[in-house]
Amino acid sequence: MSGWSRRTVLALAAGFALPASAEAQAVLVPPRGSPLRAALLDAFRAPVSARIGGPVEFEVSALRVLGPWAYVSARPRRPGGAPIDWAATPFAEAMRADAMSDLTLGLLRRSGGVWRVVETAIGPTDVAWIDWIARHRAPRAVFSDE
Repeated sequence: MSGWSRRTVLALAAGFALPASAEAQAVLVPPRGSPLRAALLDAFRAPVSARIGGPVEFEVSALRVLGPWAYVSARPRRPGGAPIDWAATPFAEAMRADAMSDLTLGLLRRSGGVWRVVETAIGPTDVAWIDWIARHRAPRAVFSDE
């Protein structure tokens, strides 16, 4: 049985395939220009724009989808790619004090065919998503390969 998990052997012996759980599915990274990527970033844009103030685009660091879950890690930019002037936002003091990053993180979930933002973190300085796993029962793999 070398290289085969006990679960795999039992499933094959029973004559059926492993269930298609979120953990068994592959993580999808939607490519630039894809409708899925646009839908995810459009859904994420609304709460980020509201909290920062004004329209934003994203410089995406990570965009991962696993089943009904999606994770976004991105730097917000003004339309056309200009950096955010954090001094002109509600986050001015935190940025001035070096108490935040320029990242935004989001957890989204598809429901009824629509992507909805479940959590956001503006300017995290630690691994903000670690609590989201237990709070929302989101699969760890949507956040990281580790």
